[in-house]
Amino acid sequence: MAKQEIGYRANIGTPTLILIFMILCLVTFGMLSLSTAKSEWNLAQRNADSVTEYYRADKEGEAFYQMVLQAVDHGQKESGDLQAFQNTLLKELGDYYDWETGVISTQIPMKRSQSLSIKLSPMPDKGGKIGISQWKVIQTEDYEIDHSLPVWKGGN
Repeated sequence: MAKQEIGYRANIGTPTLILIFMILCLVTFGMLSLSTAKSEWNLAQRNADSVTEYYRADKEGEAFYQMVLQAVDHGQKESGDLQAFQNTLLKELGDYYDWETGVISTQIPMKRSQSLSIKLSPMPDKGGKIGISQWKVIQTEDYEIDHSLPVWKGGN
């Protein structure tokens, strides 16, 4: 009878160990899946925030463009020569207008050290059209790479 008990215990132990191993594998894969889902959710949220922020800045940029368009139209109507046109733009746009280059520019701040940079070029000789020289997102702070991690470079 002692031999039957030992054999009977061995038969119960093997399926139990396999079952425990399977449960541990399923729990591990479940935790990895939850971790991946959480990181994907965070990435999707950051992407949505970034897109929302860009379109907010773009909306402000469109309002700026309309303001410049009105100033250029007003300058076209009031002045006959280039000097008077530039004076009108300088009076209406102020610091946005660069007298030397003839470029109207602004930077609309965004989150995460970014800005929407807009540069417009009025073309009075082409019926008051406005050329868009730049309309893009730029970094406003320098990106510094952390080199403090000691890396083995070979040798002793």
